[in-house]
Amino acid sequence: MNEATTLDSEKAFMLKEVMQEIHPSMKLCGITDESPHDLSEELLAYVRSVLQDQSFLAPEASLDEWSSLLDFLQAHWIIPFVYRKIGTLPQECVPPETITDEMRQVFLVSCVRSVHMERQLQEIIEAFQEEGVRVLVLRGPALAFSLYPDPAMRPSGDLDLLVLPEQVVQARDILENSGYTCLARRFETARDFFREECFVHQESPGNKFPVDLHWVHWELHPFFKGSEKVDIEDLFQRAWRVETPTLTFDTLHPVDYLIHSAIHLVMIHKNEMRLSWIYDTALLAQHLNVPDDWITLQERCVAWRARLPLEQCLKMAQVWTGLELPDGFNDFSTWPQPTNDEAAVWADTMRHHWVTILLKRSLWNPSLLLKRIPSLFRLLFP
Repeated sequence: MNEATTLDSEKAFMLKEVMQEIHPSMKLCGITDESPHDLSEELLAYVRSVLQDQSFLAPEASLDEWSSLLDFLQAHWIIPFVYRKIGTLPQECVPPETITDEMRQVFLVSCVRSVHMERQLQEIIEAFQEEGVRVLVLRGPALAFSLYPDPAMRPSGDLDLLVLPEQVVQARDILENSGYTCLARRFETARDFFREECFVHQESPGNKFPVDLHWVHWELHPFFKGSEKVDIEDLFQRAWRVETPTLTFDTLHPVDYLIHSAIHLVMIHKNEMRLSWIYDTALLAQHLNVPDDWITLQERCVAWRARLPLEQCLKMAQVWTGLELPDGFNDFSTWPQPTNDEAAVWADTMRHHWVTILLKRSLWNPSLLLKRIPSLFRLLFP
């Protein structure tokens, strides 16, 4: 950490305005145009200083204002992370004791949950391996155990698993034989619209995390022409092996994960973006080899129709975490241009909800509509 410095309120980073400059249609969790309880610029800048491993003096704020900051951080699922970070700060840079006490309790709960998640994940992986089902662990759990020094710093609410489409039914049977209940069997009748089936444990729903079983690797796959050509087998061939003292699993390669995360953050959750997701972006980017992985990232983001969301995602990581892109890749005007199809979807996504866009594109394409009538029926009449 750097030596503690005073955060000049007159020079506090105008983060709301910076986010507006990145794109006016995007919003963080906990910040709205209408809310009178938005955090002050000083507290937002303080959060950013913690994310960037800087040592700013704690802003002068009332306990109510600090409590509002806790609510903000809770919405972003990032209290455990911030608590670990402020533990390395000088005392004058730390929030009031009552606030840190509350943060400590959240962190301890996250520690317990991460232990339960690790145990549950290990059980599922072993069950799949015994039956020859290949699986990639996605999202929060994969990131927590692969990128963070302590998995408790990256809490999650469920387990996301990706299997090959031809093994979905087998994977479902394994989960059901392990005590899980499938809430809706979508794969056979609605696989072209939905991307997952959700499972809860019958006997221990309070102690076992819900499981989302995916057969596609990104949310907007039905939007794009030719998206079926994206080879899911390739994701398994490129998989990143994660090994901890007690857990071993495969997840997406950091290049593929960056693209997946950008779509999830910017196109699906553009009105409720979490700082935890933005920080994930920075950590993933730091795991890319220069220049090979960055060249691959440029090529694959265009092929996956994610060139524009990736740019916005990386820009937000630069603003909030201080991420520095490597030379030769830090000027987005030199990156390959997005396809016309992606540009059209991007423009619609910034104006409408992604489900609305999917319905509209299906209605405009008769052949696509016929293919997805069963899926659309299941969406409208679950």
